[in-house]
Amino acid sequence: MNDILIVHTSWYENYISNMLKVSRDILDGEFKCSVSQAPGAIELAALAKSKLNKNNYVGVLFLGIIIRGETSHYDLVTQETFRSIGSLAEKYFDVAIINNVLCVENEKQLIERLEKNTENNSNALIHLINEKSI
Repeated sequence: MNDILIVHTSWYENYISNMLKVSRDILDGEFKCSVSQAPGAIELAALAKSKLNKNNYVGVLFLGIIIRGETSHYDLVTQETFRSIGSLAEKYFDVAIINNVLCVENEKQLIERLEKNTENNSNALIHLINEKSI
């Protein structure tokens, strides 16, 4: 059983496509990756939970982007997204779960972090899967 679930948001499609490419370049050789798209960041954990209840995944990688706007919406979305992913990790403690939802102030910060963070978190998922299998 070497199946991984990658759940990503639908916003910022060009950047998400890049994140998917980076993560799949790292994961595809060793794992079979299934990819699911959530409408937005808040829906990520619920979609993953639905998939986890139907399949035996060894890991879940969340990919998303939240860019601060002019209202408090950013704070609400980031807090709820991270809370729900954390709760999911507690419930499915045998599954390696890595959160690569990038929360940034602007597009410049996103560009600076996108590839390196995604690479680091994809490798962290492999490490966590190995640790949990011992």
